[in-house]
Amino acid sequence: MNFFDKYFYPPVNFWSVWFAETVIRNLKNHSTIEKNKSYLDIGCGLGNLCFSLNEFSPSEVYGFDLSGETIKLLQEFTDKIKFRKFNICKDDIRSYENMFDTVFSCDVYEHVEDPQLMLNNIYRMLKFKGKLSMTFPNFNDHGHNQVTRIEDLEDMLRKAGFRLFNIYLIKDRSFIYKFFTGIYVILQDISDIVFGIKRNSNRMPESDKFHEMYAYKKINKLKKHKFLIIFINLVYELFKKTGRLSSVFILERFSVDLQNKRLLIYAEK
Repeated sequence: MNFFDKYFYPPVNFWSVWFAETVIRNLKNHSTIEKNKSYLDIGCGLGNLCFSLNEFSPSEVYGFDLSGETIKLLQEFTDKIKFRKFNICKDDIRSYENMFDTVFSCDVYEHVEDPQLMLNNIYRMLKFKGKLSMTFPNFNDHGHNQVTRIEDLEDMLRKAGFRLFNIYLIKDRSFIYKFFTGIYVILQDISDIVFGIKRNSNRMPESDKFHEMYAYKKINKLKKHKFLIIFINLVYELFKKTGRLSSVFILERFSVDLQNKRLLIYAEK
């Protein structure tokens, strides 16, 4: 991958960068991400995690999303990552069985039609001793799959086939990521004014109405300005590498009340 290939894609959502760093750090806390491994991001959204994974010299990276518009847009920027329109609960997974060393998922579990089927399919897609790193918000106003007891989620992981797993609660972002998020919000607001883009409440693509959403409009404005994209990427690289000096997230002890908490899961096949 040459310099221009790496930096042509415009990251427009710092929260996506933080989500990507969260699942990568989760995996690093349990093992090392090795070279020449195969990775899958389920619900890849704007593709930030997939592009970050290229830093680890993978054998291949796949990104699945149910939005065809999202996938079509991402495919404009690279053929190094295999972006596919795919529904983890409805599409045939047989061609992907025992294929991936690691599966990631950020903020998907709470939206899927059948969370148990999602975990079952992830297990089938993993190679022997393959790993899952997943995070999702257990928020009342975000998605319809709410976890009321940690024991219920543990039972689902066991039912899928996982025997080794850990579940954590994320209390907050680290200080460094809070600082950079604050800077990002200011820069984002300024760039929105420059490009004449109005934000809406739908932050991430979850359907084929992606063209109506803020991120799609922002990316299509930016992709005409290649050197601006490269500058944005270099700034994001600085944010990520500096952010990696901290713990990215702050964990808290389990509590009886899981409402409005973010869950972080590590599991091994």
